[in-house]
Amino acid sequence: MAMPLDRALAAARAAPDVFLTVTGERARREADRLAPASGQEALYGATVSWKDMIALEGVVTTAGSKTRLNTPAAPEDAGVVRRAAAAGLITIGTTNLSEFAFSGIGQNPHFGTPLIAGRVPGGSSSGAAASVARGMVRLAVGTDTAGSCRVPAAFHGLFGFRPTRGRYPMTGVLPLAPDYDTVGLITCTARDLLDLDAILSGDADEPESAPRIWLDQYATARARSEVADAVRSAVEAAHRQGFAMAQKPRSLLSDAMDMIAQHGWPGGADAAALYDDLLQSEAVAQVDPLVAARLQRAARLSPDEMAKLRTSAADLRGRWPAPDTLIALPTVPFGAPLAEPLLSDPETYARINQQALSLTMPASLLDLPAVTLPVGQTAAGQWIGLQLVGAPHCDRALLMAACKLERDLELKGLCP
Repeated sequence: MAMPLDRALAAARAAPDVFLTVTGERARREADRLAPASGQEALYGATVSWKDMIALEGVVTTAGSKTRLNTPAAPEDAGVVRRAAAAGLITIGTTNLSEFAFSGIGQNPHFGTPLIAGRVPGGSSSGAAASVARGMVRLAVGTDTAGSCRVPAAFHGLFGFRPTRGRYPMTGVLPLAPDYDTVGLITCTARDLLDLDAILSGDADEPESAPRIWLDQYATARARSEVADAVRSAVEAAHRQGFAMAQKPRSLLSDAMDMIAQHGWPGGADAAALYDDLLQSEAVAQVDPLVAARLQRAARLSPDEMAKLRTSAADLRGRWPAPDTLIALPTVPFGAPLAEPLLSDPETYARINQQALSLTMPASLLDLPAVTLPVGQTAAGQWIGLQLVGAPHCDRALLMAACKLERDLELKGLCP
């Protein structure tokens, strides 16, 4: 559970690797305005952190980069922040991230990396996940372009959600790859995901559904054996609890995975185009060299190949099997790796970063809602995430299924 407000603010100030800005005065104003809790919504008065890609009025939005420290403070809150404030959430501050939100590892050499006992936190929403995992806030809002909420949620033993694009307002959110960017959520429970989604989307529907779960064997086999075994066990346990289940040799997500492996990640090409001026300037020397190198590699992707990939992805998305079908696969192929050997070798970093995002990118490419649930730990104690991907625009049905799995399988993850 999250800390009382004063303790949370003190803890946030004491963790500059997690919080880049602490908005103590704002938090107290918002707390003072709260009406008595009786009869209010489930999250009324809950504390929330915002990834430093999301504008808070009067705060410089840094995107985790020293190159943005001298930009003007945001003149107003982002659209999602305004919705949260109107619903009675209390903003604690802005959280750390991989520079420009362009890494699945979660490192930041400028402001510190919120490690998990010497292991990388996952990214890019590293501080968002850490703020929940360390009990500083109940809710964290980040961005998820290729897996940036799902990966750190999985590494921390939390619940994470990538919605269908356009579900939440993107006004006041810095872009990375506009065709793939979404605001994403990280919480301790699936129910909190459902309730926070209702606040940010305006959709409070709780549809009755009896979803079918298809286990993608091809994608699952890409994970390390103990991760794959935990995911299979969770899906089989769901079947025993009444979920219809089938094991499929492949799914549309497998096809999307192969397309990305063959042609590259179009979101990377978009990010490289967005930051082209920076990459060509002397200011690139101030950028994390691991992030700069990834942007430079992405800049070499063929525009013609990317255009073909986008067309193929749109066709593939249209072949989703049925609205009540969820596809299951691991969130990340492995538990959180040790930081030192990973961050000290650029070739290892590039390889592991690509692998960390390899199972989350397909849902992003096809613009499908996806949720990660904690379903176990490795022998060394790292958390394992089960990823469920839903049909286009079936966000609430997916979250309802996650809530049912949370109850039926008694999923606790990191949080008590």
